[in-house]
Amino acid sequence: MKKFRAVLLCGFVFLPVMAAAEDLAPVALNSLSKPPANIASLQVMDQKGQVIGQVLQVQADQDGRPAALSFRANNGSTVVIGAAAASYDGKTLVTSNDQPQIAALSTTRTASN
Repeated sequence: MKKFRAVLLCGFVFLPVMAAAEDLAPVALNSLSKPPANIASLQVMDQKGQVIGQVLQVQADQDGRPAALSFRANNGSTVVIGAAAASYDGKTLVTSNDQPQIAALSTTRTASN
């Protein structure tokens, strides 16, 4: 019975620690040492919490740090932003650009298009 109580007590002590380990304060995506493993399944949100797209891929620099983020905007176009313009908290990606700026980016054509 003593061992059971000890195990139960340890469970209650470590449970909040394990839950807090998953929570991450929002950081700029380019400050991470490598792209998060779950990044392809994340939605991109604007500062107001509205979903503006779905992540397609992350381009890393020569050191493996995220450098750019491409996502499919809700209008179907592909948008590429610098990793410094996106924050990540372990669950969501939030861009510092708002929807009008994203819309302007998505309509911009380059010489390769």
